[in-house]
Amino acid sequence: MGGDLGPRSVVPACVRALEKFPSLELTLFGDPAEISAELHSSHHARLTLVECESHVTQEDAPAFALRHKRDSSMGCALQALADGRVDGMVSGGNTGALMALSCHFVGKVNGVRRPAIGKSLPTETGSCFLLDLGANIGVCAEDLLQFARMGVEAQKLYTDQRPLKVALLNIGSEAHKGTEEIRRAAELFREAPDIEYYGFIEGHDLFTGCVDVVVCDGMLGNIAMKSAEGVIRLMGQKVFRFDQKNAFKSFFGQMAIKLLRKWRSQLEPARYNGASFLGLSGNVIKSHGGASSAAFFQAIVTAVHCAEADLAGRVDRALS
Repeated sequence: MGGDLGPRSVVPACVRALEKFPSLELTLFGDPAEISAELHSSHHARLTLVECESHVTQEDAPAFALRHKRDSSMGCALQALADGRVDGMVSGGNTGALMALSCHFVGKVNGVRRPAIGKSLPTETGSCFLLDLGANIGVCAEDLLQFARMGVEAQKLYTDQRPLKVALLNIGSEAHKGTEEIRRAAELFREAPDIEYYGFIEGHDLFTGCVDVVVCDGMLGNIAMKSAEGVIRLMGQKVFRFDQKNAFKSFFGQMAIKLLRKWRSQLEPARYNGASFLGLSGNVIKSHGGASSAAFFQAIVTAVHCAEADLAGRVDRALS
């Protein structure tokens, strides 16, 4: 029951998910007393509680969690996924520990060297799938090509367009820019018969809809995503002050506020919460640690869609 808000965020999201999906069954791993306290008088036959003695904290290093926290709520949930008792797992806990424990319990798809974190982002024309979002900092060109193939399979859940255009996120669109590995990756992308390579794109191209899949290393992807989320939050929090004596300014100011609120509702990060750990043999979904109940609900929705589409199996078949 990880995340900054714990059961306060997770439990109401689960209740809402059970109402939305009549065939959904949920298993919550953690402290039954804390979970039950948030359920209040609600009772759901499709919700099961599993008591766990420990939990992974945000301060736990991945190696420490792997050695000492295998019996944590996170570890027990992943074991259930590995055993086939559940079809997907959602966590708002420590990302590094989640990746380490996922690789231990669930395992990687054959041939995958590094699993990647990715999610679908809104664009002007639909969506694009961005990966990696933080699982890998130092990657080689072959890793980026593997990320591209996994990203294509994931983006197929969000669009019927074919073929899907793939780009590499870089500091410039010119062929000579970027690190040696990203330039070498561009060569591999061009030579790969199963990749519709678009070329390099820059950060401001992420939301234009010019491509369907954007590939980068974890540091660049994480910074790009969180920077965009920060700008969106700034839009929502911006306070306009108008001269009430000036009817012209007041009228158009109110129009601007309404438009801004509409944009914010469409781009609110909570609506797109839930990133997939691609390259694992099971469907593992990472929620923002500070996710609200509404945001955690979206992570559950992502897990349901990934499980129904057998995303982990599709990635396995694509890479094999």
